Amino acid sequence: MRKFNHRAKGFSKINLSYLSHCSHLVYKSKQEIAQELEKLGFDLSRDRYFFSDPETDTQAFLVGDARKIILAFRGTEGKLADWATDARIFKRQWTQAQPLGAVHRGFYSALSSLWEALEEEVAHLRTNNQSLWITGHSLGGALASLAAATFELQHPQQGVNGVYTFGQPRIADQEFSQNYNKLLKERSFRCVNNNDVVTRVPPQIFGYSHVGKLLYFDADGELQRDNSLSWWARFWDRLEGRYDDVFNLTPDGVTDHSIEIYLNLAEKTHQGNS
Repeated sequence: MRKFNHRAKGFSKINLSYLSHCSHLVYKSKQEIAQELEKLGFDLSRDRYFFSDPETDTQAFLVGDARKIILAFRGTEGKLADWATDARIFKRQWTQAQPLGAVHRGFYSALSSLWEALEEEVAHLRTNNQSLWITGHSLGGALASLAAATFELQHPQQGVNGVYTFGQPRIADQEFSQNYNKLLKERSFRCVNNNDVVTRVPPQIFGYSHVGKLLYFDADGELQRDNSLSWWARFWDRLEGRYDDVFNLTPDGVTDHSIEIYLNLAEKTHQGNS
């Protein structure tokens, strides 16, 4: 069974690997998700672990045991509805009751379509003050960060213990990002694989900023923590990644976004090779 550190206060290689597995798993069918979650030791007898909204094409799974609760959002699969959600670059105020900045309207709508049911289920599961961990890849990473901010704002006494995202796009304006980081930066880890193009949209020119701490996988697959690489070093590293892939028919920036690659990199890091 995969290990998990439910008491972790900062970055954990064990949790990076575990949550990358969850971010990969949420792309599977409901039956496959159930089979794997049972292998991980979660009780699914209540049959209240899979959440889906067909209108926004948003999906997630939410499970818990005596020590932890895991919420994983599915990302984009190339479906038109998913990419349309990604492309809506108009922002809306977050939140109306307590304005803390503006967020991507499409991401907000996607999270809102599941929020009431997810909030209710977390309250049902959290009978032992379990730690809460949120994860997702691509669009799922954006939803994970927005969900973490919403939980932290609405339930500050029982907030979020950790957020791990993979290939996450920018989600909000600078005001939101600053407010998010005041609350959650030390518990939020945003994984970026070399030339992953999705991590550079929506463009900064539209007023979007990133949140959380950067975990950067360089062209050699080595993990660089937060600011250990300068902007200039990351620029040359990305250039190296593009040069290495120049004869590959699949653009490097798209290939680097694959959840399978993120999973492999996270497991390599956990095994001590990075």
